[in-house]
Amino acid sequence: MGTISMHENHRAYSRRLFLKGITGAYTFATLAPILPATFAHPAMANIVKRLVIADGAIAETALAMGIVPLAMADVPGYRAWVQKPEVPESVINLGARFQPSLERLAQLEPDLILTSSFYANQYASLSDLAPIEKIDIYDRKKTPFLNAMAAARKIADVTGHPHAADTLISNTQSKIDQAASRLTTSRAGSVLVTSMLSPRHMRVYGQNSLMQDVIDRLPIKNAWTGPTNHWGFATVTIDQIAQYSDAALIAIEPVPDTVDRAIQYSPILSELPSIKRFGLITMPPVATFGGLYAAGRFADLLASSLTAQSADHGEFAS
Repeated sequence: MGTISMHENHRAYSRRLFLKGITGAYTFATLAPILPATFAHPAMANIVKRLVIADGAIAETALAMGIVPLAMADVPGYRAWVQKPEVPESVINLGARFQPSLERLAQLEPDLILTSSFYANQYASLSDLAPIEKIDIYDRKKTPFLNAMAAARKIADVTGHPHAADTLISNTQSKIDQAASRLTTSRAGSVLVTSMLSPRHMRVYGQNSLMQDVIDRLPIKNAWTGPTNHWGFATVTIDQIAQYSDAALIAIEPVPDTVDRAIQYSPILSELPSIKRFGLITMPPVATFGGLYAAGRFADLLASSLTAQSADHGEFAS
């Protein structure tokens, strides 16, 4: 990592105090004697130029606000499982979220690292190199949607883009309102939102999930009312959802090839009451553990998935 001079230590220390100050950890009066003159007024706060993000939901939210990081963890995974907003080619991949390349990160000399409590321990050793801000959406203190709004505002503030969150929040609410209007014509009154793991196993999303938060704002119901974990999902078998014959089964892509084959050639899935009635409705990738942008995208994709099949077929495809 190399030797850090006293001047560099002082600069890193000042940056940490500044970031804590604008998130409410310190009062402006406390910071005034410490901060350089350029930070003396909130409107003059510096925009963070060398930003590193180590959490998918934070990355998605930042990108949706036009805040492009220098580097982020697990770029390939984001492009496969989240996709939107797109990650620019200029963004450096730091490797797996649980095993980031700390040496490479140190070489980047970041001004700020954004992560969640879930990954924070992986970056603790760099706290002397750059301020580390933890932002959590899935902590159960509030619902994921409300936490996601707060997260968007905090990301905007600590990166020097204080008004960026307002646009994202407004756009998200508009997408949910539009989806609610479109879904008044849906033939399915309830849904099971899943990530398929195999022909016999899936994750189903319910309480504590971002999907549940969005569905609560739409004129449909989530058929799954069973227990869920910290992240808002339960891993279930086909047998456990067989009773939900009135619910449309939504499978968020990517869907394993084995599932497609099972629907065509095996009664494991093809005879499931929900699939016999509505077919397996696939939805393009959306961040199931995402932030505010994912909430709006999910609402839009859900409305498109349900209303398109109603319009095209009069019934859901089977």
